[in-house]
Amino acid sequence: MTKRKKAFRIIICILLGLFILCSAFFDALFILHIDRNFLGEWCGVSVAGVDVTRSNKDDILGDGTVSYNKAYNTLTLNNAVIEADCSVIQSLNDLRIMLVGENRLVCKDGDSLFGICVANGDIYKDLLIQGEGSLTIEFQNVTTNMQGILADNLTISSDVTVTTTDCENIVNGIVCGSSLLVFNKANVTVNNGAGKYSAAVRVRSNALFEEGTAMNVSVAPGSIETCKGVSINGDLILGKNTSLHVSINDEIARIGECVRVTGLMEVDSGSTVTASAKKDHAVACYGTIVMNEAAVVSATTDGECADIFCSGAVINDKAVVNAEIKALGGVHSEY
Repeated sequence: MTKRKKAFRIIICILLGLFILCSAFFDALFILHIDRNFLGEWCGVSVAGVDVTRSNKDDILGDGTVSYNKAYNTLTLNNAVIEADCSVIQSLNDLRIMLVGENRLVCKDGDSLFGICVANGDIYKDLLIQGEGSLTIEFQNVTTNMQGILADNLTISSDVTVTTTDCENIVNGIVCGSSLLVFNKANVTVNNGAGKYSAAVRVRSNALFEEGTAMNVSVAPGSIETCKGVSINGDLILGKNTSLHVSINDEIARIGECVRVTGLMEVDSGSTVTASAKKDHAVACYGTIVMNEAAVVSATTDGECADIFCSGAVINDKAVVNAEIKALGGVHSEY
């Protein structure tokens, strides 16, 4: 081997070594970049337009009221009062909200806003609201669309109040892409404004209220197309000693539905239901209504429709029913 060839091979080896070192260096930078973006910087959660990151997660708004634990996907509100001209809480992933003290979210001065939106594009995510505290969601000066809480499976174990105002198009207090579960003696109140389409509570699957919980719903007049109080596209189960109170003013609406259930509606022992509408049925159940012992159901409508319309009704002889019932399959007594 000549000296020239030997020197050439040495140079090639040195260049190859430098190339490998450079490749390793840039690979490390790429991995760090992936780490920064996918393990860390943005957590997929925003509060009042502020993205939650590793650097601000312990005090997101700088006032000690909002923090985030990424390991448990938990956003803690500690006596927080948050006013924003955007959607207040947004998450691309499943989210748990822990409530400490009294908390208030205010959406104002916007076009289409959410109080809490848990969704990645058109894919809704699950939301759990819990803790010893309470949560109030309000809207001010929102022009086109407003929705208080939007999630897939929504679970509530704390007191929650949603108040919307009149709007040009869509007004929804609570929207569940799948199910709604209320437990731990929580009280849920929805005061819904009017729009072209309004629904105080819309659940696209089943709704379950466990023992001792309550829901109070009212819908203001003014919805010209669809005015709904509680709409359940599945079964509605009211556990023992629960209460459901719904009133709507659907006088000028094309479609008015106070309580609408497409599946079974069961009212367990000691529970009360009151529903009042201006035009359509106060309760429309396209499955069977079951009223167990000591249940009390009162329904009224000012229109020509029956107070309660259902496919069939099974009523315990110790239940109290203050309503005119139209049951296609008849009313059956249970002893």
